[in-house]
Amino acid sequence: MACRREVSFLLDEGNLCGETMLSLVAHGSALVAELLRLARRTPVVFLDPSDRTARGVPLTTVETEWIEKVMFDFSYLRDSEEFETYLNGNDGLLSIDTEFLETHGAFAQRCYALMQGIVSYWKDVQLLLERLGSGYFISHTIESMLEDIDGKQLLCEAFFLYGTLLLLLDTFIPGKARERLVITCYRQQGQSSLHLVDEVCILAQSTGQVSGGRRPKNYPEIFLGRLSTDTTMKTAKLLIQRLMSDDIYLQSTNFPSPEHRSIRLASQASMLYVILYLNAETLQANVATMREIVHRHFSDCWVIPVYMGYFVDLSIEWAGYRAAKKALENVRTLATTAELRNANKKLISQCIVELGGLLVEGQLNEQYLLEHMRGLLDCMRRCNAVLRWYLLHRSTADSRWHAMVIGREDEPGDADSIVTLLLKLSQLEYRAKLMVQGLLEKKKDRWVSLQMQVVDRMTELSRYFTGSEVLVRGCQDKKMAEWFAALAHEAASLDCTTGHATVLGRKIQTLVAALEEVEHFDRVDTNLQIKAFLADMRADLLQMIQLAAIVPDVVDIMDAISDLSYAWGLLGDYVPLFHDRVRADPSTALLLRAMFLKLASILNVPLVRISQCKSPDAPSVAAYYSGELVAFVRRVLDVIPVSVFGLLNDIIRIQTRALCSLPARIEAVYLADYAQLAARYQLARLTHQVAAFTRSILAMEKTLLGVVRVDPRCILQDGLRKELVCQLSQTLNETLSFAGRSQTQAAERHRSSTAQVHFAHHFHVVLKGLAASVGGYRRSVEYMQDYINVPGLKMWQAELARVVNYNVERECNCFLRRRVSDIESSYQSSMVPIPCFEPTAQDSALTFMGRTLDALLRLTTPCRTSYAPQCAGWYADALILDSNSTTASSCFIAPRKIICGVRTFQIVQDALGAVGLVGLDRILAFRAVRELSRFYDDYRQHVLLQETNLAAFRDAIRIAHPNSKEKGTMQSTVCYAHAVHAMEPLMPEILHRVQAIGHFQLLRHSLIHTLRARSHTSAESLSYSLESIDTATLGDFLDHYTRPDAVPSPILEDLSGTKKHGCSLLGRLATLNQATGISNVLGKVYIGSQAHENLSCLLLLFVLSYAHKLHYKQSLGSLVKRKAKYPIDGFVILVGVQTILKQCHPSYTIKLVADLSQFVSITAQGHDGGELPLELLNTIWFIDHLCKLAGIPKPGLVPSHILSAAYEPS
Repeated sequence: MACRREVSFLLDEGNLCGETMLSLVAHGSALVAELLRLARRTPVVFLDPSDRTARGVPLTTVETEWIEKVMFDFSYLRDSEEFETYLNGNDGLLSIDTEFLETHGAFAQRCYALMQGIVSYWKDVQLLLERLGSGYFISHTIESMLEDIDGKQLLCEAFFLYGTLLLLLDTFIPGKARERLVITCYRQQGQSSLHLVDEVCILAQSTGQVSGGRRPKNYPEIFLGRLSTDTTMKTAKLLIQRLMSDDIYLQSTNFPSPEHRSIRLASQASMLYVILYLNAETLQANVATMREIVHRHFSDCWVIPVYMGYFVDLSIEWAGYRAAKKALENVRTLATTAELRNANKKLISQCIVELGGLLVEGQLNEQYLLEHMRGLLDCMRRCNAVLRWYLLHRSTADSRWHAMVIGREDEPGDADSIVTLLLKLSQLEYRAKLMVQGLLEKKKDRWVSLQMQVVDRMTELSRYFTGSEVLVRGCQDKKMAEWFAALAHEAASLDCTTGHATVLGRKIQTLVAALEEVEHFDRVDTNLQIKAFLADMRADLLQMIQLAAIVPDVVDIMDAISDLSYAWGLLGDYVPLFHDRVRADPSTALLLRAMFLKLASILNVPLVRISQCKSPDAPSVAAYYSGELVAFVRRVLDVIPVSVFGLLNDIIRIQTRALCSLPARIEAVYLADYAQLAARYQLARLTHQVAAFTRSILAMEKTLLGVVRVDPRCILQDGLRKELVCQLSQTLNETLSFAGRSQTQAAERHRSSTAQVHFAHHFHVVLKGLAASVGGYRRSVEYMQDYINVPGLKMWQAELARVVNYNVERECNCFLRRRVSDIESSYQSSMVPIPCFEPTAQDSALTFMGRTLDALLRLTTPCRTSYAPQCAGWYADALILDSNSTTASSCFIAPRKIICGVRTFQIVQDALGAVGLVGLDRILAFRAVRELSRFYDDYRQHVLLQETNLAAFRDAIRIAHPNSKEKGTMQSTVCYAHAVHAMEPLMPEILHRVQAIGHFQLLRHSLIHTLRARSHTSAESLSYSLESIDTATLGDFLDHYTRPDAVPSPILEDLSGTKKHGCSLLGRLATLNQATGISNVLGKVYIGSQAHENLSCLLLLFVLSYAHKLHYKQSLGSLVKRKAKYPIDGFVILVGVQTILKQCHPSYTIKLVADLSQFVSITAQGHDGGELPLELLNTIWFIDHLCKLAGIPKPGLVPSHILSAAYEPS
């Protein structure tokens, strides 16, 4: 039998076979990282209802219905044309399908690339096996690889990673989701642009395994064997035999004790579990082989970690395999399990006591470490062994064994004792590693120092025996002098950097023995000073032996012993216990740092091969696992900011309710009353508790976890931000809920106008209450910023803006074809996530921002209010009708009767801040765009059917125009009346669109006005500076378009003057302008419309259709409804018409004004005296104000006496 080679040359530079295998395994590790990364981001829309429920994110019924209609599984491949015809035949489904593909297409492509990578990886493994069998690598064959240390490791890892990839793929991205993802990518990219489509479809096909469901027959071996060949199956069998017999990772140095055999072979035990599925016959029928496997690898451990948080319970996984089940039952009985439990229960108590003794202050020092290194390593092995057994087996899924392992809460082995063991063990390992690393750094200096001391003493003794020097009295002995001189020379020749530790130890032991023998000489035995010299030399030599044993391999052994990667995914169950300990004693947070460093060993598993081959995937893989580790650290330390904010709530209550404000002067007799010593003592005590919590985390040092350096100060700030965001979001979501949801328009018309006044009062009360709550949070954060050393006000402003903008983004997603997901959102963060609340059935809006805007729209609805441009506010119709009962001379309504005005928007700003007003303005802009698009859609769909009537009417009024050269007159307004009557069926829908557009524009105008006023008072310099920059930039654009050759385009210039592509200057300027209210809302162009020849005629007939339902109210300076049942507001219609015309060429506005003026002129010419018609007066008012809004000159066709009559008090 050939001897096993302990030295491998496979990974030497230039070895093609080794480089190929190493890059292959590294690629497999990178694929696993990508799979885990995508599994967390899988949109729930691709999952089955059972998988959605398992993940706690069920979809609503409506969403499920339309998603199921546009998502297809592999049944699509049987008749793709039929499915596409089905979609194209329904405009609604086609629009949903387009939105779905644009939203999720990129993720589907990434998942397809992952599955294509898995297929390519397995093909590369098959190609490697083929080349090894054909002699491509000359001296390397499969048999030689299995005899080589690195060769068998890499070959086993290649098969193990393939099986792991498939198991994780089916666990985290279930079969139905895989099929839908592949079909989504297939439909978006097309078959011709995709590679390995057939193989990917074979891999992605559903296995039938459902979360929480019954396991399919012959699963997972059939799934893992879909792409297997005879060669891979034979190789898998060879690997199983090798894993059964060998310690392929040579872990006997790290765990030499037979009791720790399962830990020593844990890595290849996980490989065996996976590779056995590639040769399932062994699991099913080979009893002898399975008995040997179980006895060697799983005799005392039946819950095993497979890969990075993926665990399996063999009693469940192997229940369907006869040979495996029988072999496992032979070693795992009630008696053996009870014996294991009792042994580990006893061991965990002993370990906790032993660790407590070692961690006593002053006990573990460098001298103790040098003298008891072996004992410390044995202690670490025992502690890690019992910790591993409890962490794994407490997660067993078999209820029969679960109760036996867990036991009672108050006995050794419970969760609390496990946490105690973990914290103490982590602290011991951390201290020991620091000391060993420190000794390694100064090993040479200490060695030289001890060596010089020994040599000096030996030289001194040699001189003493020559008679040249005197210790006590001279004594000459030539042989002794030569002997000590020879010893001194031999001691000086010792070198710790070149010699092997064992060789050095033997030489030093020889010197020590010689020094012990020389003490028996008469001349030495009778001289106490010489004996003291010899004792000191022996002590120094023994210390040199101990130093020689401190080699870098000791650190590697400690790292292997302290490995905690198996517990990744298990420690989450113990986070509440960590939190309880920190709450009880904040200083416990210092112990957590050692545990985090111990947990950093998770990076060793996926990165070892990637680092060896210097793969370009190393940064991304390391960043992913480091990010996961840092996320766990943040989760554990979240208890500190949560506790701090719990104390802040009490501080807010004391500051706002208990403490009264101090006057400028206090009389001495009332000083005790104002002191409020009890309340101030309580405030001081709470402040001290906050400082204690933060001091514990700030005392932690910066720690490098993988490639991420964790700064405790940043973790504290992020934790405080996270808790602030949670509480702020919850407060906004719960408070901004308004009673009496908005009904349909028809129902709203019949509601009493007095209800509008009550709703206005309720709206103001809610916002004032929110402003008080939000102000309390702000004051408390500002109060605590000095005690916890964080920028509280800056944190508050940033997080409030992020919460508001995120909810605004969610509302705006309804208007986008490609929605912005949480992963793509610039406001959402994995470290400081913003909670997402599901809307109730009564809410039409998704978030509190949408509900606030809906309340504003309801408060200012044209159906029950009238807008007064002079006061920039809305009056309830009930108040206007009451004012009609006053004397005729009354032309003024008190401002207190305004139900929504400047004061309302100031209250909104107090509650939501300036960012809240900007957010409401943004949502209104999206709604305005949607209504404008719908208006033009209706125009193309319905109005064009009346194109003949509109063309005839246009020709008729052109003939009747006073400036027309054609001979023809219109004796009356019969033509207008007929045209209005013909278009009457279309007018209600047009009225709805026009009023909605005008309503949105007026609200936007009020919001911008509030921002402008606040910026002038709070940031005057910034406001005027932005106005100057805005004017200058606009001037640069005008100059460029006037003289493009002489003036360069400002779009390519940054603020620094450097040339760069893009619109960075314009983007930043637009953001600042929006925040400070520098914007002309009524002059906005939202959409680019096509030419509509009859648009001005349509709007003319629209104005004439509703002119008789309005009358001029001088107290409001606007047209108001004549009767309460008319759902119309004159100024809202005016703004709506002007906005529609603004989207077109200015000639459309001029044409409409001319047509309206012609109507006034013709009507005035036909008037025979008496009271002027209401339509005439209202049209004059409309012309006058439309010209003011559009910035065009007024026409001269209206007689002055009629114009003055139009503005008489009503």
